Amino acid sequence: MLHQVAQFMARRVWYAWLLRVTICSAGTLLIGPLSAASLLWFFPTGDPDALRQMQGWLIAAIVVSSIVAMVLTYYFVRLCFRYLDQRDPSELRMDINARMPVMLLSGCIVSANVLAVIFLFQLALGWIEVKSVSDPFNSVFLLSAFTSLVQFASIGFAEEVRYRAYGYASGEGSVPLPVLVVANAVIYALLHAQYNQFGIIALVNLTVIAGFYIAALHFFNSIWFGVGFHFAWDFTQVSVFGLAFSGTGNTSLIVIEQTGPPVLVGGTALIEAGLVYLVVFAAATSLIVYLLRQRSAAPTMV
Repeated sequence: MLHQVAQFMARRVWYAWLLRVTICSAGTLLIGPLSAASLLWFFPTGDPDALRQMQGWLIAAIVVSSIVAMVLTYYFVRLCFRYLDQRDPSELRMDINARMPVMLLSGCIVSANVLAVIFLFQLALGWIEVKSVSDPFNSVFLLSAFTSLVQFASIGFAEEVRYRAYGYASGEGSVPLPVLVVANAVIYALLHAQYNQFGIIALVNLTVIAGFYIAALHFFNSIWFGVGFHFAWDFTQVSVFGLAFSGTGNTSLIVIEQTGPPVLVGGTALIEAGLVYLVVFAAATSLIVYLLRQRSAAPTMV
């Protein structure tokens, strides 16, 4: 492996790979804000009363801009792969086909159940105190939940397409697998450095989480399980269990007070800064890697 890495560095292929990833990432990172700005520029942001009167239109603009951003991101990444990499976009593993809704739903279900188990585990240990439970049919909560659902769907989609679909596929075949996995994972982890709770545990954990998404990408040969998992992970922790706060003012179904040790449970800005989540994702990644090896070692039926 070391010899392979040395050859790769000597050829300086990583320059070209990093340049392609930088161009694609920069483009996709701009799509979201530009989509939102194009639809929100006419709202009177300096007048709270006027904004309240236009709340319905504001929510509609947020939803439309998020959907537009996802569509533009999808096709921008395909164009980058076609013209920057000179390769067939089908290699991105993000084709829209009959498997897509199944993979999305599977990722959502697995993610929500993992977080539910973690929530119940902390509750049993007395690390969580439930303050109140919101009325799920209250119009304020429903609007908040719907808005965050669309926003988190857009964020989860963009990050998986940007870093796993393109960032990973762009290096396949030219970058040694160990280098590609580690570099992709570390880049993804470092992009969360703006959070207050970001530290060595968060860095290691987010790197492991990126490895989990890459392993899932290989196992399912599709980006869609990771997209569903990522979206549901963000939405469930913020809008259902109240484990994290997104900073957007969204209401959580369960309002809690987190009393567990921060080193174990993380913080409201970044729950992934807790060792509990590191153990969970390390175990999940190890399981997928084990299943991948078992599948590759199985004899092929002729």
